[in-house]
Amino acid sequence: RMASAGGGGASCLQQWWKSFRSHAFRTKEEPQGEGDTLVRSLSALDLTMMGVGGSIGAGIFVLTGIAARESGPAVVISFFVAAVVCVLNALCYGELSSRFSVSGSAYLYTALAFGELPGLVIGLNLLFDYHIGAATISRSLSAYFVKMLAGWGLKLPEILADYSVNSIVDISILAPVFLAILTLILVRGVKESNYLNLFLTISKIIIVLLVIFGGASKCEPKNWDPFVPKGIESIFTSTSTVFFSYIGFDVVANAAEEAANPKRDLPIGIVLSLCICAVLYCGTTLVLTGLVPYEDISKDAPLSDALDAAGLAWGVQAINAGAVVGLGTTLLTGMYGQSRLYLSISRDGLLPELLGRVSGSSRVPMAAQVWCGLVAASMATFFDVEELSKILSIGIMASYSVVCCSTLSFRTDHDPSLLKWIGVYSFLVLVVSFGVKFAFPLYATIPAAAVALATWLPMYLRFTYDRGASPGGYRCPLVPAVPLLGLGANIFMAVHLHWAAWVRLFVVSFIAFILQGVRAWNLRHTEGGSSAEAKQPVFYSNLEGGRTAAKAGAAGGLEKRPRGGDVEPHQLAFRMQSDQTIDSAALEVVGGAKHAGSGADDAKFDSPLLQHGGGDDEDVHADDEDVHAESPFTIQRTD
Repeated sequence: RMASAGGGGASCLQQWWKSFRSHAFRTKEEPQGEGDTLVRSLSALDLTMMGVGGSIGAGIFVLTGIAARESGPAVVISFFVAAVVCVLNALCYGELSSRFSVSGSAYLYTALAFGELPGLVIGLNLLFDYHIGAATISRSLSAYFVKMLAGWGLKLPEILADYSVNSIVDISILAPVFLAILTLILVRGVKESNYLNLFLTISKIIIVLLVIFGGASKCEPKNWDPFVPKGIESIFTSTSTVFFSYIGFDVVANAAEEAANPKRDLPIGIVLSLCICAVLYCGTTLVLTGLVPYEDISKDAPLSDALDAAGLAWGVQAINAGAVVGLGTTLLTGMYGQSRLYLSISRDGLLPELLGRVSGSSRVPMAAQVWCGLVAASMATFFDVEELSKILSIGIMASYSVVCCSTLSFRTDHDPSLLKWIGVYSFLVLVVSFGVKFAFPLYATIPAAAVALATWLPMYLRFTYDRGASPGGYRCPLVPAVPLLGLGANIFMAVHLHWAAWVRLFVVSFIAFILQGVRAWNLRHTEGGSSAEAKQPVFYSNLEGGRTAAKAGAAGGLEKRPRGGDVEPHQLAFRMQSDQTIDSAALEVVGGAKHAGSGADDAKFDSPLLQHGGGDDEDVHADDEDVHAESPFTIQRTD
């Protein structure tokens, strides 16, 4: 058993530190079931349209103008490069989402591979991006909605979309109204909201294609000369700006628990939606920069203003309508992804339990969904958050980078020595990236790039990447090359973001440390066994017909299954499998179990602290190394 209260007189601070170290990098147990709280109803088409709907919105109708003014016609290259990098990330996402078919996305993969604290850091940064993105998009949606109605002869007061009180407060009435409507749709159920998303996404694609082919006839080739007017550096800057445009496939990964056939459909939905978005982005920006000189492109309404300047009045109305539809679907899928991320984090006890509850009727996390709407509405009502768009992509890039690392970690069965090589490679890529950004001499950047590539050699020769691969489902090709390329590209683009983005990353990460510290403080007594929680241990029994135990690992990974009859409400049922091992320094075998069934002959619990509690179970053997369970037994978890 663990030590008694106070850890032998240890101070509260020592107990807290011990608890923090114990929980911060304790990896989450791999989910074994398919999940039974959400409805699996999404097909490959549904997932693809969800990814397209989550991407084609702000990228087309807002970011195109900003990026085009940064790099000129070369913005086409920026969207293409961003798409290539996202494909590398999407291949890693595809493998992990196929392997773990539950909600959580990058947070889940990080917590499984590297621990609770890294997972919380990534999860909070993603939620920050989602909330600010939702507020920003709802403000743009309101402005385009007023323009669309004005084009139809129905003029609304512009004050409804944007009323500036002072330099800080900027009120919008329509933005929270749109957020409230979409929240109501989402809480009704995933299938109902998916029907709306499918209709709106198809309509949006048709409108964008009409603009591309209609505007192509008015393009002036002279506007494409020179094609790279501001140098190569401007392409990388624009690439970092438009990176947020491809966030849709992360929403697809968050839908894993509602996919009808996740192992097949998730990789299809992720990669196919990304390819569709890349084609539409590149086509749109090519037409945009051909219609008007890049320095004359509007930042607020780039496409509609460009079509108006080219004399395509019908295109202006099409763009206004397309913007309303496009931003609406982006907002819908983004708010959907937020709630599923809250669901996953709260399930692990890192956020309030209320956010993890699933409605009995609609089978959606209603409290989390309503909370997402309230947070976005509070920001969108009072603040013009357009300036915050430049600090969004850093969270996405951080999460994509960790997903690449997680893929490598799972493939090597979490070999700790691999992380050292990944760290060296990441540092060298960071040096090269700063060298390119600030035009360091070639004699400094080229050797660093060569050494970075040289680190691939030991990672190829010293590690086997099939040892931890999932036996079924999709596998990322060309491992470790694809994850390493994705990791390097993410770091390179992150360096080209605004400095405020890096400040924001560290601030949000610090908040995650605070939350982890609070959690450790609340759990500090459980490490010493002195609190009421520690005095009420959890029991695990090998009952007949019980649910199969979790994969070999810590006992904390066993699923809680209250049973009736002689089993107390806090007991859990499972049956040991052959060759299964559960490692824990805080387990006690309690004899005298009254339940039928037995563990397999070679099932064992490795721990020098296991004790036999007596009773009639004389076939339970205890020594300093293991306990073999050959008859009914109960496992009492005392930590």
